[in-house]
Amino acid sequence: MTELTLRDDAKRRVLRANLTFAAVLVPILGLTAVSLGISTRNLALALGYACVVLAMIPLTYVLARRFTDRSRVTFGDGSVTVQGWGRPRRFTVAEIERVVTVDSMGFGGMTPTHHLIVVGPTKRLALLVGQMWDRDQLSAVALDLAHRGVPLNPVHQPVTPVQLRAMDPRLVPWRQAHPVALGLFVGLGVLLFFLVAFVVMVAFLV
Repeated sequence: MTELTLRDDAKRRVLRANLTFAAVLVPILGLTAVSLGISTRNLALALGYACVVLAMIPLTYVLARRFTDRSRVTFGDGSVTVQGWGRPRRFTVAEIERVVTVDSMGFGGMTPTHHLIVVGPTKRLALLVGQMWDRDQLSAVALDLAHRGVPLNPVHQPVTPVQLRAMDPRLVPWRQAHPVALGLFVGLGVLLFFLVAFVVMVAFLV
């Protein structure tokens, strides 16, 4: 059995990416604290909400650190076990339809890098991204499965998530292929939520 864990430079990349996301999100949510204070005229409520928002930064660091420490891939006995958040996901060679290696692709505006995708008959079983796993680590997994009879399909030319999804919808879910549209939907949902909440608050105060 072979067990792969994140190397130190990969851990730093994951931590940096998560903290950058939190640093962008916190000011945006901070504006809602100001709006909440103005609409409700409740300073304590607004300050409490602002404290919760600020707590996202250390919480993001702790959760990201725990994720990087727990992440591992185990293979070598005819099965692959992927550990990240939650319970480990294990699948055998019999459950795998094919393995796809991508030399260069970026998700959500991130720098294009290598990926390994394990596909079952109806859905994607695992996605191992280059921001976390080195090329030689992913090659070891792919070659082990190929030696056990799993078809290996390399994609050498640079592709986008949309292009890869066009090849096979199982490779990339819609939400990953269209992050801008997903962000707009989520943003619209959040806006509608606060709009409804504001109307309800005004109705109670009037």
